[in-house]
Amino acid sequence: MRKYYPGITLFKLGGSLLVLVAHIMLIRYMTLLPGQALVQFASLATRIVVPCFYVIAGFLAYKGWSHAASSRSYMQKYLKRLVIVYCFFCCFFVAEHIVPKLISDGLSAGNLFVQAKILFIAVFLNGPFIQFWFIPPLIFGLLAAYWFFEKQYVRLAVILALIGFVAIQFVSGSLMKVFGVTAASIPFMNPDYMEYLDLLVTRYIGFGFTFVAAGVFLAKYEEQFMQIRIRPIIIFAIVFTVIETALLLQFSEWTTDYKFAFSMLPNTLLIFYGILRMKSPAVQTYHKRINLFSIVTFFGHILFMRLNFLLMGWDAASMNIGQDFMLLFMTLIECVAATAFFSLVGSKSLAAKRTRNLPQ
Repeated sequence: MRKYYPGITLFKLGGSLLVLVAHIMLIRYMTLLPGQALVQFASLATRIVVPCFYVIAGFLAYKGWSHAASSRSYMQKYLKRLVIVYCFFCCFFVAEHIVPKLISDGLSAGNLFVQAKILFIAVFLNGPFIQFWFIPPLIFGLLAAYWFFEKQYVRLAVILALIGFVAIQFVSGSLMKVFGVTAASIPFMNPDYMEYLDLLVTRYIGFGFTFVAAGVFLAKYEEQFMQIRIRPIIIFAIVFTVIETALLLQFSEWTTDYKFAFSMLPNTLLIFYGILRMKSPAVQTYHKRINLFSIVTFFGHILFMRLNFLLMGWDAASMNIGQDFMLLFMTLIECVAATAFFSLVGSKSLAAKRTRNLPQ
């Protein structure tokens, strides 16, 4: 029987609400603050949410397939649902962006190439919507981690994950300026393509594989992990973060190119340790509803926001703070309503299934 983790439920809820607030107002207001170099540097700390989500995904995936009658069938079903949802939003992107351009600019070879490139970047790199960029690296990380752990190559998976984590520090992390190599310093590579390549390896290797594999590893050795003394981890994480921050502020000309940091790994482990330690009978009681609301909010808030823009005749670039809060309230209410609808549909479907299974 699978175990419920109230801390994971609360973290997913908090993360989905943070994404909602960020996309409505937080990101836009941060760009208006003075001292953008320092603002962007400080925002790197908030990106700890991303590796935490990957660790949680790997942790729960392992718990799922290790308790399933067939681990292969479980993963196929898990990934199939994820791909179907992702493909739905990709189709939405095609209808909104690709098709109009094909109609207006024609079906010439040049335009077909441009639209194919845009579609490729949207599907495999940036996501069809801003919050979906993490899904392809998640799928890659899950597939890779599943293969390594099912083949009993646990040590190899850990070694490769650590090598990848360190290597990405030279691409988009703390060590990015050590050798002075930039996209412009490679003459045979188009700087734009080099930037895409950097982003690809950062997201797929640095975030996706490293932290999903970490989650799977922690799930496999959960009992041993929870017996570790937490004080040394806290001290190590604090010291590492302070030293790394001081060095980056002192020697780096800060830009948004920095997406990775060494301190992400110990800080993620520390946060995840705290998440597993959290206990709450109330959260466990309402786990399914909270989890459904988190999923609806994360996947649906952009669609609700766009609907509200159309209904209210608003433009994000010209909205004031009062309109931002109204948009936040409207979108939140719609997410609650959608959650209630899906919960009702799910309850009726479950009741019908149980009725069919009753002996005649």
